[in-house]
Amino acid sequence: MNDTQQATPPPPGADDEFDPHRLRTMTDMQRSSDDRIVAGVCAGAARYLNVDPVVVRVVVAVLAVAGFAGVILYVAAWLLLPADAADRSIVADWFKLDRNEPQVRVAGLVGALILAALSIVGDSSWAWWGDTAWWLVPVGFGFYFAWLRPRRRRDAAAATATPDVGDPTVVHSAAAGTAGDSAPTMPLARPAAPPRAKRPPRSPALLALTASVAAIGLAATWIYDETQRDLHWTAYIAVALGVVALGLLVGTFVGDGGPLIGIGLLLVVTLAIGSVFPSGQIGSQKPAPTVAADVQRTYRHGIGELELDLTRVSDPQRLQGRTITIDAGIGQTTVIVPDELKVAVDADVRAGQIDLFGRLEDGTDVSLADVPDEPDGTTLSIDIHQKLGQIEVITR
Repeated sequence: MNDTQQATPPPPGADDEFDPHRLRTMTDMQRSSDDRIVAGVCAGAARYLNVDPVVVRVVVAVLAVAGFAGVILYVAAWLLLPADAADRSIVADWFKLDRNEPQVRVAGLVGALILAALSIVGDSSWAWWGDTAWWLVPVGFGFYFAWLRPRRRRDAAAATATPDVGDPTVVHSAAAGTAGDSAPTMPLARPAAPPRAKRPPRSPALLALTASVAAIGLAATWIYDETQRDLHWTAYIAVALGVVALGLLVGTFVGDGGPLIGIGLLLVVTLAIGSVFPSGQIGSQKPAPTVAADVQRTYRHGIGELELDLTRVSDPQRLQGRTITIDAGIGQTTVIVPDELKVAVDADVRAGQIDLFGRLEDGTDVSLADVPDEPDGTTLSIDIHQKLGQIEVITR
């Protein structure tokens, strides 16, 4: 009797259907060399996902219009993915990559995906601070190290595992079945597992180098903060995170990048928490300068009350032609200007109320301006930007 069980063939047409699970392993796809218009990226992706190439090309075209994201993804795939007729990608040939090519490919494609997402949000999203979507960068960073990288390791470990071919601890007699009687079995001792090789100790060289570069970057950021503009504290975290990401990229070539993963994840969490809170002070801030020279060009406030009183300035004529910018987070912002001073006010709040000399507007994405009929060089311009709360500008 033949007890060999034959495998049931798959239903016809099953391989022609779209498999959404293959989106998780898109870094393993290859560019098409026979059905291509430019570099075969769209045709290769369509073949890998079992969809019509026209669908992929339409998606890329739409993304190309939406903030140039399609072009970023296409060029990255062109450079990082090998063609089906080649063993190595363009980048691998340029930089002579060997065993590190898969890591570089994943890191490059994840970086391109993050840049594409930032480009869709808008031009201002390239900055690390301010009213931007820089938080997509640490999100992508965490996605790679928390989900994609461990998954690839598990797949590699499963591919190298030895299949189970039966229990080797029991040996049947060769005479079994000749006379219809069952032959006795002889249990054998399970062979001892070979001793595990000790992992060589990690070298602290990469960690020390990354820490040194991060210290230099933080020092440069502090100098820029003190001499050029007032940066939010998350800018320092972002600089450190960028250096750690660079160190991890170097670690794919030289190894010993494991300690940087925990540091990077900690910086990601810190940066995400910092994005929730607006920049500036918390509490009450009531500047009341007495001379025009003490009036700052920019005032920032995080949460609470900000009251700027310009009525105590003894030389208000020196404020003519100047511009004062106020960036506030959550709370109440009040500006008091003297009656004799000609001012032009432009205010906006994401959600709340604006009161400009008795004119009221409230709701979401509210903006209100009050400009003199004939603005000239004697006008003081006041620009107020707030996220949530109330803006009030009055005369006294």
